[in-house]
Amino acid sequence: MRYIFTFLLLTTSLLILKAQNHGTVKATVLDSLTNQPIPLATVSVLELKDSSLVSYTVTDKNGVFTLRNLRQEPSRLLISHVGYQSRHISLKFSSDGFIDLGKVFLNTKMLTEVVVKGERVPVIIKKDTIEFDAEAFKTRPNALVEDLLRKLPGIQVDLNGQITVNGREISKIKVNGKTFFANDPTIATRNLEANMISKVQVYDDHDDDPDHLIPDYQVKKIINLKFKKKFAKGILSTLGVGGGTEDRYAGAGFLAKFQDDMQFSARLGADNLSNTGFFTGNYGGFNTFQFGNGGLNKTNSGNLDFTKDITKKLKLHIEYRFSNTISDNTTHSRTQQNISDTIFNTLTENIQHRRANEQTLHAETEWKPDSLTIVRYVPDMEYSYNNSTSSTGGIKSNTLFPLLNTDTSSSHGSSSSFQYQHSLSYYRKLNKKGASITIGNSVGIHPENSLDFNTDNLISYVAALASDTLRRSAKNTSNDISAGLNVAYHYPITKKLSGDIVLIGLHDQNKGDLLTYDEDLKTGLYTIFLPNQSSNLIRNLWGESVMPQFTYNFTYNISIKAGVTGLGQQIGNHFNSYTNDLNQNFFYTLPSAEVHIKDFTLSYSESVQQPSINNLQPITIVYSPLYTFIGNPELKPTYFNNINFDYRKYNYQTHLNININSHIVIEKNTIVNEQTISPEGANITTPINRNGRFTAYLNGNFSKQFKKRNKWQLMIVSDLSVTAGHNFFIVNGQNGYQNTQNIIFRPQLSLDWNDVVSLQPSYNINYAITKYQLVNYPNTSFTTQGAGMAADVSLPVNFRWRVSYNYNYNPLVAPGFQRSSNLLDLSVSKRIQKDGKGEIGLICYDMLNQNVSTSHYVVANSINDVQNQVLKRYVLLTYTYHFNKFK
Repeated sequence: MRYIFTFLLLTTSLLILKAQNHGTVKATVLDSLTNQPIPLATVSVLELKDSSLVSYTVTDKNGVFTLRNLRQEPSRLLISHVGYQSRHISLKFSSDGFIDLGKVFLNTKMLTEVVVKGERVPVIIKKDTIEFDAEAFKTRPNALVEDLLRKLPGIQVDLNGQITVNGREISKIKVNGKTFFANDPTIATRNLEANMISKVQVYDDHDDDPDHLIPDYQVKKIINLKFKKKFAKGILSTLGVGGGTEDRYAGAGFLAKFQDDMQFSARLGADNLSNTGFFTGNYGGFNTFQFGNGGLNKTNSGNLDFTKDITKKLKLHIEYRFSNTISDNTTHSRTQQNISDTIFNTLTENIQHRRANEQTLHAETEWKPDSLTIVRYVPDMEYSYNNSTSSTGGIKSNTLFPLLNTDTSSSHGSSSSFQYQHSLSYYRKLNKKGASITIGNSVGIHPENSLDFNTDNLISYVAALASDTLRRSAKNTSNDISAGLNVAYHYPITKKLSGDIVLIGLHDQNKGDLLTYDEDLKTGLYTIFLPNQSSNLIRNLWGESVMPQFTYNFTYNISIKAGVTGLGQQIGNHFNSYTNDLNQNFFYTLPSAEVHIKDFTLSYSESVQQPSINNLQPITIVYSPLYTFIGNPELKPTYFNNINFDYRKYNYQTHLNININSHIVIEKNTIVNEQTISPEGANITTPINRNGRFTAYLNGNFSKQFKKRNKWQLMIVSDLSVTAGHNFFIVNGQNGYQNTQNIIFRPQLSLDWNDVVSLQPSYNINYAITKYQLVNYPNTSFTTQGAGMAADVSLPVNFRWRVSYNYNYNPLVAPGFQRSSNLLDLSVSKRIQKDGKGEIGLICYDMLNQNVSTSHYVVANSINDVQNQVLKRYVLLTYTYHFNKFK
């Protein structure tokens, strides 16, 4: 399989190289009055026949641009810049394919001048905003916004609908400047039609950072979709239903109403397809096919979104989400644990049934009483209820005994949770230019309740471990209340030097009551109270911090920052009535620094994390005959040293995007679990502190969009992820170190022909290795590979064919676990009825009936294999109807 895929990659690459062009255009763009260079002018090459975009770039700080690899045929050059009249130049290449236009002058626009009707500028760059003219990027009939975004240079949309712009994640999508389903951008991209869009604007998300103090590499992007005038007012709706084999069903509906100062949208869905595809009821039914992630699920879900400009100064956005899920899952696992010269093997089967209900309400209110003041109030509420039943059977053996014990258990219980939190902020620009003050308040309330009943039957086949039976109930009630106040002051000391100071005060109170009972075998009631297995935990934390920071800007893209945080914490820990309280006082000095040079950013910071009160409690809890936990009140806080490196570069002339991010964490007083495992397999665990753990991450993203050639458009995307860790563990008094390295590489090609045929071959390889120090454990390594091909064809007219193939291979799995799988999916749809408002479709998932969900991983001295139940082959017949009414 891998050789076939390598052949496909090489063949495609050869086609790419053959398709390259050698036409080059260069010039220097100047102001006609001052003769000064014009930086960031947009230079576009357009088709003569329909003005569609062939390539574009921007001028550098000297006004110079060079466009390479253009096809040598007549075309049109368009040079534009805000505040200047656009300039059109006809291009005719000579035999050597080189055109030097020399100096090109732009005339300043007069205030009374109007834009020439019909003049289309494909791309305009205004400071930190890139604006694309949607009409310049041709899409197939009935295309969605997601299809349009894939056409835009620098924007990537993966198969799951996640969007990045020049390597940066987007935080939200807006429609006509208003937030649209802030927590799920795919609702916009997979329901709104591409032909509704006039402009696509991309800019930095500084909604919560008006002074632009957040480091550039941490700033996400916002995409704003500006509608065409004829779609500014009206209703857009879609309804889709589907039914198929194995009693499979799916349904989805979408409704959106747009007005000048108001937007209302709703999405509803119901299916029992276990997340194997994203059914929208829109154009082809499914947006993605994927391997099941475990379990058979029935889901009902919905989203409501409302945005309104109450006045010119007051804006309101409300979003409500709900989901109801019923899931069933059977999990088989095998764990191999090395203890000195003994190897323990555990085979487990778990069967679980679960019902979950979740509801979330999110709101944003922004008031701008004047040009200097911004007041924001953002409340969030969430409610969840769950109940579940499960049964587990396990068999344990080791190298000395072929059968140590069997353990069967069952449980059922329910839990409920409510959470409220809000942030309230007041921002004010001061008289000094660039100076500002921000005052913020945060509140959180989180009560939670659960009641569980557990039965455990242990049958031991060795004399040292007695057989036992537990019949136990546990009622857990907790409540977390927090409140904080912060003040931030920003002051520009000179043109290049600025200072910031942040003051924070907070209080967090966490209460947790655990009441544990054993069953009275005479009455069948859980009335035997177990004080040693119960607790009444209360933690009160008060914290105060002050953080001064200075920033010096050598130039607009070279700067340094240095700061220090003084953090004080007073913590009171109450465990129960018969154990002494633990009161603690801490003070930390936490420095930070950052160096930013053009596209490079290097930063350092320190942070601290307190141990949980559960780990601190000085009691012993026996969960089962095979597992006991002992708390440790002597635990110290964990101290983190964080080093970050970031490089981001997007070349507008070559459409080459490179993003590299590295993160290193060095820890002190890491909390790890010390384990004592008996020869019979019983485990006693207690948390302790150790020094020396570190983790390093490296993530890279490379993408390049090639210029169009004979209706072919190509993009290459590659992702690289590297992690390395040095961890430790203690088993039976033996100190060991675990060194892990993991490398994941995912290249992908995207090839499109005339918006009719789209091909996306992909490959992924995951190499993992684990080595041990100071202990005689065998080193392990394994390589998993995967390959895929997605094809999307719109032929003949009104038909759409989609084929998806994915192959996964894991050579190192336990006996009885599936090593490889082939997932082949097909969907076909046809537009019917007047104006194509109706659509019928046929979807076949997992045609080869090989879907599988398996994982292989190593933790400390344990090797684990897990295989989950998944949904397999089904066929679904769908019908979709679209209704639009615009004024």
